[in-house]
Amino acid sequence: MAKVAGNKTGVKVLFTLLWCLSVHAQKVDTLSTAPDPKGLLSGQLIVDGDTVPWSVLDEVLFVAKPTLNDFQARRNYYALMKKVSRVYPYVREAALRMDSVNMQLEGIDRKRQRRKYTKSYQKYLEERFEPELRKLTRSEGQILSKLIYRETNTSVYEIIKTHRNGWSARFWSMTAWWYDIDLKRPYDPENDAEDRLIENILLRKFIAGELIPARADERILYQR
Repeated sequence: MAKVAGNKTGVKVLFTLLWCLSVHAQKVDTLSTAPDPKGLLSGQLIVDGDTVPWSVLDEVLFVAKPTLNDFQARRNYYALMKKVSRVYPYVREAALRMDSVNMQLEGIDRKRQRRKYTKSYQKYLEERFEPELRKLTRSEGQILSKLIYRETNTSVYEIIKTHRNGWSARFWSMTAWWYDIDLKRPYDPENDAEDRLIENILLRKFIAGELIPARADERILYQR
């Protein structure tokens, strides 16, 4: 399989993706839950003289496995599942650091100091992830870009343009293009067949506990 991180430039493309997620996370209101002090809602139902106990259980989440009509479709699905499972932990770790990064940026007024901080943070990402990111393939790099869009609701190109400048966005877009990664590509499960499969894989793995969601609202929903 072709590697996206076969050289230093390829690795920097992936570092840039993680940096984008860290500095431009989608804001989601934190949900809260509280246990019922009385326990489960329960009671008894009398049917033809017989007493039948009943109780209301927690909601069971279910996501159907997609219909795969032939061997090649199944093979492609399981290959995609492997790639998503490999990439998502990077997305989650970068997302979990976003609050501290954004708090630091909010406390810095001068653009020069903000650029200095984001540059130092990107250096941290390089030191933290370089050995692992070098193992990613080009298709996994594109999935990483898509999942960043999923978390931020913004393309990587627009994030770079917002937090750096238009020239940097064009530079990194062209650089990523050489590695078959489109930084402008959205994540669109409703209309894109591959994205629909990626979303299905994520939700099924969240429910099974095989992956831990990055966003707080999804952690509350899926981690029972």
